[in-house]
Amino acid sequence: MKGPSMRRFVATLALLATGMACALAEHAGPRPFHAGMTRITVQDAVPFDTLVAYPTDATEVPFQDGPYTIAASRDAPIASGNFPVVLFSHGGGGTLKAGGSSLPYAALATSLARAGFVVVAPFHPGSKEPREAREDRPRQIHKALNAMLADPRFATHADPNRLGMMGFSYGGAVALIVAGAVPDLAHLAAYCRDRTDDPKACDGVPTDGSLANVVGKRSPDALAMKALVLMEPFGALFDRNGLTSVDMPTLLYRAEGSDLKAEGNILALATALPHPPRQETVPGGHFIFVDPCPPAPEADAPAVCRDAPDVDRAAVHRRIEAEIGDFLRRNL
Repeated sequence: MKGPSMRRFVATLALLATGMACALAEHAGPRPFHAGMTRITVQDAVPFDTLVAYPTDATEVPFQDGPYTIAASRDAPIASGNFPVVLFSHGGGGTLKAGGSSLPYAALATSLARAGFVVVAPFHPGSKEPREAREDRPRQIHKALNAMLADPRFATHADPNRLGMMGFSYGGAVALIVAGAVPDLAHLAAYCRDRTDDPKACDGVPTDGSLANVVGKRSPDALAMKALVLMEPFGALFDRNGLTSVDMPTLLYRAEGSDLKAEGNILALATALPHPPRQETVPGGHFIFVDPCPPAPEADAPAVCRDAPDVDRAAVHRRIEAEIGDFLRRNL
């Protein structure tokens, strides 16, 4: 075989080899990483810390942060590449004045870091009242994102055009607001009027008519989201009209034994969102989405940390970590 025939034969072999390499790479799945983690301080009216979990090639060396053992290497260099960004808002509907911490969700953040995501999880400071929290927390999410993107360690590796968000409980409402949802306090008050079976959503909500004419507005800190993960979200804050711009793929989790009433929160959201979300149900109560607790937090907050005897929180977390990682990988 000579001349043009040989060249065509060689070119054909090269194309076949390229195709096989691509097929093998696709079959092999995403590149595995280790997890790195750092804290950054974000400037605001009240400065606050933010956890950033990210992919690294460095060997993981677990470290202690308060009572929590974090399975990641502190301040390790980020791996080479360009990674999607996942924002996270922790719960705290009952502790809005006290604020809260992202540390009880560190295992989920580090699992996503190993899957090739940069996770930004602020410690929300306290707010004086719920109205302020609805404004403060979206702003804190936005500022935490900007601070991470301005950090030279992440500036050339985090891709803000591939942006998703996760939220648990009140953080689910924050995630919806950041995604463009408009809260409707009149809807919330109407839902809570004469209701005694949903204290998580309704405790402290005025039902005397004082919220009837309150007009909601889109947050100035709304961001262009490509995917949402909502775990037991506080959905009674929204009606169908306020959710029209939340048209991105959404993964919606409900806990079977939760005392946040599903019909008025999770299931109501599933019906009201413009596109049907993917819905998943897990065993356990509302707080099943908090990482398995170390001894000290379990002693301080048994209602958050302890499950029914037939509920395996660690197994639930292995499941949701895999599901959330796959969902975000497909949509970011």
